[in-house]
Amino acid sequence: MYINDNLPLDKLDKSALIARVIIFVIFILLFFAFWNIQILKHEHYDKLAMGNITDSLDIKAPRGVLFDKNGVIIAENKINFILLLNRKKTKDIEKTLEKISKLTGKSIILLKKILKKFNRVPKIRSIPLLKDLSFNNVVYIKSRPFEFQEFDIEVEPDRKYPLNRTASHIIGYMTEISEKELKGKSNNIYKLGDTIGQSGIEKQYEKFFRGKKGKRDVLKNNLGVIKTILHEQEPKIGNQVFLTIDIKLQKEIEELLVKKRLKGAIGVVDLKTGGILALISNPGFNPHDFWNQNDSIDRRFVSDLFLAIASQPYYETKLLQVFAILAVTKRIEINHKDNYSLHNKFIQGRYSPGSTFKIVMALAALEENIITKDTMINCNGVTNIYNRPWHCWREYGHGYVNLTKAIKDSCNIYFYNLGKKLNIDVIARYADLLGLGKRTNIDIPNEISGLVPTKSFKFRDNRKWYPGDTISISIGGGMLEVTPVQALLMISTVALRGQRPQLHLLDRIENDGVIIKKTEPKFTKIPIKKESFDLLIEGLFKVVNEEGTAKRAKIKGFDICGKTGTQQIISKENPRYKELVKIRKFMPHAWFVSFAPKENPRYASVIFIENGGGAGTIAAPFAKEIYKRLFEK
Repeated sequence: MYINDNLPLDKLDKSALIARVIIFVIFILLFFAFWNIQILKHEHYDKLAMGNITDSLDIKAPRGVLFDKNGVIIAENKINFILLLNRKKTKDIEKTLEKISKLTGKSIILLKKILKKFNRVPKIRSIPLLKDLSFNNVVYIKSRPFEFQEFDIEVEPDRKYPLNRTASHIIGYMTEISEKELKGKSNNIYKLGDTIGQSGIEKQYEKFFRGKKGKRDVLKNNLGVIKTILHEQEPKIGNQVFLTIDIKLQKEIEELLVKKRLKGAIGVVDLKTGGILALISNPGFNPHDFWNQNDSIDRRFVSDLFLAIASQPYYETKLLQVFAILAVTKRIEINHKDNYSLHNKFIQGRYSPGSTFKIVMALAALEENIITKDTMINCNGVTNIYNRPWHCWREYGHGYVNLTKAIKDSCNIYFYNLGKKLNIDVIARYADLLGLGKRTNIDIPNEISGLVPTKSFKFRDNRKWYPGDTISISIGGGMLEVTPVQALLMISTVALRGQRPQLHLLDRIENDGVIIKKTEPKFTKIPIKKESFDLLIEGLFKVVNEEGTAKRAKIKGFDICGKTGTQQIISKENPRYKELVKIRKFMPHAWFVSFAPKENPRYASVIFIENGGGAGTIAAPFAKEIYKRLFEK
C-alpha cells in the first residue's frame, strides 16, 4: 500500500476531517450507549443478568418417623449421599458415564436410563445420577476434584428401617417417583428424583410423612457452579405417625413362622379398639432393597402385576398367573426366590375359607329359623343330596349331632343339610354382614375384595346356579374366596356379639407433640340376635376346650374360642391323593380363627398357613403361642 503523491493537500485535509468526525460521532454514540446501560438502566439490566445466573433449589425434607404403639421406632431417617451430574461441565458424556460406572459398579445402560429421565430439565441444573453413594466412593470423588469436575456430592435425608424385614408388609416401601406418577399429581410438591411411598403405611400416610421442602436461592456462573447462597429456607420434617402395632409381638410371630418354615398370613386385633396389634404376611421383604435404582422400576412392576392378579375373579386368575411367571422371570428374581414376597397375603390373598365358613352357616340357619339349639342331624360319614354322595371328613361319621357339637367336631354332614335348606342369596347376605367378600377398608392400600357368590353372580355370565353349588359353599368350598383380614373381621364381630369393628393400623399422627389426627374406635351393630351369637360361641368354646378340632390351642383359664378350617388343594377322590398330599404344595391350607376370653373378649386372631396341613395340628397350636404372649403382657 502507498500514498499517491500527486493528490492535492486540500483534498487530504478534507478526508482526514471527515474521518475524525465519523470517529467522534461513533465515540459519542458508544458513550451514550454505555451511559444508558451502566447508569440510566443499571438496575434493569442487573436484574436481567441476575435472572440468568440465579436458581432456586429444593432442600428435601426429612420424612416423619414411624412408631409402634409403645414408641419403638419402625422407620426413621439417615444421611444419604447423592451423586449430582453437572451437564454443562461435561465434555464427553460417554466417557463420563463410563468413568462413574467403573467406580460404582452401576451399568452404563442404567446410568443412561436415569439420565434420559432428566432430558427436559435445564442443563444449568445438576441432576441426581445416583443415590445412596457409599462413603468410600464419596471420599474417592472428593479427593480427585479435577478428575471428577463434572460431579458434585450432596447430602439429603434417606429412609432407614432399623428392623429390616420385620413388619415389611405393614411399612411398605418407597421408590423414586415415576414420570407417570408425576403427571398424575396436580400440584408442584414432587419433582423427578423425589421418592414416594409405594405400598403399606408409607403410601397410606404419604401426605403426613413427606414434610415440607425448603428452598435455597443460589448464584451460579455460566457453567452452573454455585458461587453464593443468596437465601435459604429450612425444610420442615414430616409428622410423627404412631401405629397400633406391637412391634415386639409382631417380631416374635414372624420369627416363629420362619423357625417353623411356614408361609401364610396372621393378624391379631385388640377388640377394645379394632386396632391391629400384629399383621404378618410371610414371606416378607426388606424395604431397603427398593432404594436400589438398578431394579426399583422392575420391583414396582411386579408389585403392580400381583395386585392386578389378586383383583381378578377366581376363574381368570390362572391365565394371569402364567403371564406373571413369564414376566417375573424376565424382569427380576426377588419374588421367585422369596415365594412372591411382595404379595401381601393378609389383604390380597384370596382363599377358600374352609370350615371357618360354618360360622356364617350357623348364624344364617339360626336367624332364618331353619334350626334351633336342639335340632339333631345324624352323621354316618356320608349323605346323599341331589343324587350324589357328600362325605364328612370323618369316614365313620359323628352320629347324632346338634349345632354346638357339629361346630365342635366340624361335622360336614350337618352343614350340608343346612346348605340344602338355605338359599344361596340368604347365605351371602349373612356373609356380607360379617364382613366377608368385600373390602374391610383397613387403612393399608391395595386391599382387594373376596368373593361370596350369589345367583346373580353366575347369571351375569349366562350360567345357572345349581343347588349343588350351595352344598359346596356350606362347608366353605366352591367359589367362595375370602382374604385373611376378612376372616379376622368375621371372628371379631362374632366375639363382640354383633358389634363389627373397623379394623385399623393408625393410632395417631402428631406434629411437635400436638395430635393432628386420631383414630377413634368405631363399631357397627349388625342385625343378628345376641342369642344366636351366644349359641354359636358355645360351640366355638367347645372346639378348643372340650376336645374339639382345635384342642391343641387350649390354655387353661384363657377360655379361647375358635373354629378350624382345612381347605383341600386336591380332591380326595384323586386316585393319587394319599401320595400327593404328602408333598408340600399339595398339602391343604390351614385356618384357625379365634378370640379370647369367651366373656368380655380382649383379642381376636386369624391364622392362615399356606399348605400347612391339618388346621388342628398346625394353625391351632400356632394360635396358642400367640395367646400366651398376649396374656403374658
